[in-house]
Amino acid sequence: MHLNKVIFAIDNNTDTHTVAKFLHYLDTVRAMRKMNGTVTHCVGMWEGILEPSYMMDQTDFDAHVKDSGFVDGQDCVLHVPGDTRQPCSLVYPDGKQESVGPMREVSASEAMQSVGWTYVQATGKYFVATYIL
Repeated sequence: MHLNKVIFAIDNNTDTHTVAKFLHYLDTVRAMRKMNGTVTHCVGMWEGILEPSYMMDQTDFDAHVKDSGFVDGQDCVLHVPGDTRQPCSLVYPDGKQESVGPMREVSASEAMQSVGWTYVQATGKYFVATYIL
């Protein structure tokens, strides 16, 4: 069974201290055995902004990151269903959701032509939601 994921960036992600605090926070949650899944480091592009991003189980995101203060300034986060045939959704702070189609793997050159993409550092693969092309 594949769990739903959330791909997100954190506020002030160019500040080393902020990133260190966020990673320390996640490491502490994990060390206390409060997190069920893992955190995957990614690089994302959204509307011309290239930034470090993260992917984690939605249950962990909702329990530990959503209200942590680290994502308060984000325009939205991307919810990716465990069944990758189902559409992904951009979820906004006010609860509004926008379907952006299923996630699919693409080549680097195809990703660069898209409005938004995610590069998973651990696998070296690029992904886009179908309707974001």
